[in-house]
Amino acid sequence: MKKNLALILLSACVSFATTTTFAKTQEKSIHFMKGTDQSKIAGSFTGYDDIHYKVYAKKGQTLQFNLKSNQGLAYVNIFAPGDRPGKADALLIGSSVGSVGEIVLPATGAYTLQVYQMRNSARQNKTVKFNLALKIPK
Repeated sequence: MKKNLALILLSACVSFATTTTFAKTQEKSIHFMKGTDQSKIAGSFTGYDDIHYKVYAKKGQTLQFNLKSNQGLAYVNIFAPGDRPGKADALLIGSSVGSVGEIVLPATGAYTLQVYQMRNSARQNKTVKFNLALKIPK
């Protein structure tokens, strides 16, 4: 009887277990061509994956961005030097401000731009293709 009860409990635990999917984060650096103040990036990601772009800028400079994606699914968050997505609040939240905007940078250093999709489309494992244009006027 105890053996059957243990088997039933084990079966119940296994049937209620969920599989966990871990998001993949790609990290890339953005370098402006010598003599230019802008860069264009094309990329894609799927589901809960995201891409973190690092760009160096100085305090007081303005970072301008324009993000275009299929069905408007991509968003961008901007984090201060030393801050990381999931560990700190973003300076700019793309889902609140939209896909085109600018921000005056508060410090000198490497900023992280996180490109991602919202949970409702990530849950459907959609693939997002995007183009990100950045400009930091001198």
